Amino acid sequence: MTVHDVPAAGAGLARRAADLAALTKPRLNAMAVFAVVVGWWAEVGFDGPVLPLLVAIFGSGAVACGASVFNQVVERDRDALMKRTCERPLAAGRLSVSDAVLIGVALSVGGLLILAVGSTPLATALSALTLVTYVAIYTPLKTRTSLNTLVGTIPGALPPLIGAAAAAGSLSPRAWFLFALIGVWQLPHFLSIAWLYRRDYERAGYAMLPVVTGGSGATGRQIVVQGMLTLLVSLAAWPLGLAGTAYFVVALVAGALFVGTGVLFLFRRTDAAARLVLRASLLHLPIVLTAFALASA
Repeated sequence: MTVHDVPAAGAGLARRAADLAALTKPRLNAMAVFAVVVGWWAEVGFDGPVLPLLVAIFGSGAVACGASVFNQVVERDRDALMKRTCERPLAAGRLSVSDAVLIGVALSVGGLLILAVGSTPLATALSALTLVTYVAIYTPLKTRTSLNTLVGTIPGALPPLIGAAAAAGSLSPRAWFLFALIGVWQLPHFLSIAWLYRRDYERAGYAMLPVVTGGSGATGRQIVVQGMLTLLVSLAAWPLGLAGTAYFVVALVAGALFVGTGVLFLFRRTDAAARLVLRASLLHLPIVLTAFALASA
């Protein structure tokens, strides 16, 4: 290797590392891991033992990353048709399918083993359920029915249950509240994404609501309705005795702003309005989850 080859080799390693990271959808799974932590905090507070929490984080995080890898393996040909995803490592041909499958198996099995050895049976079972529902049910449904988004809320809402199960070995009303909140929040969040990339989804043959007949108006209505449902579910923690007045105020303000962006989209139905809904959703959930965790601590 000459001196001139060193930068090229370094760039190649950096590209490889970036591709391996992209396989795991790190931004998506960072939110999932955060939800695991909030589920844990809701059960034992901030003074709980650190090691079991780390086991839950790394175990469930590895399983979630493995699910993302398998998702990209299944969707690689359709990803290649979409501007949003055509540069993903499998779609662009920079990684082989066999390598990706091995990585997915290693992450999924490794994560489940970590949980089986260091966490509770319930946390392990819920992580396995997340993997199965995301890869074997939600992913195939994306090309068959616009209801796939509704089905996808199940694996997306399981992380706080995993955290709660890892902390207590059971599921309390606080854990189920978090499951319901994240479940309903996902619908306006993902519908805004589906609108922004509707042409991509149509080109790739995905049955997202914005691309089906009559889907434009239905998308606007559903974003408002599901945004309002998200607000109502978030506020329910107060009358249920799961959180106090301070949380109620935070959830009310954050939820009202979220709904407001949905109403704006309903009347305008532009990419700019959909992007505002998306940004509001990405602010809303961490704010409300953090407020609930603080209220439960």
